Amino acid sequence: MTMPAEDLAEGPDEPSLAHDMIEVHGAAAATVARENARSEALAGRAPQAKSWIRVLGIIQRRRTGQRPDGPVLPPDVSVGPRQSEPLEQAEPLE
Repeated sequence: MTMPAEDLAEGPDEPSLAHDMIEVHGAAAATVARENARSEALAGRAPQAKSWIRVLGIIQRRRTGQRPDGPVLPPDVSVGPRQSEPLEQAEPLE
């Protein structure tokens, strides 16, 4: 799914586009951005292809936990109960 060339030529907010693509496509966002970059390159639209490559880079950095300008951020460890919090016991089914 390629965006119209005129949309990219106007210089969209690439971080916002990357965010929207992640929301819409989830884990496939990088694949879609890569396919869009390839399509634009094959069509001879280098500026649009480069824009999609930048969007792809943003998506990949977000997936690996890197900030756009630097080091890897620590993973989110808030996925589940803390060790000091007891697990709730489920009531038995009848």
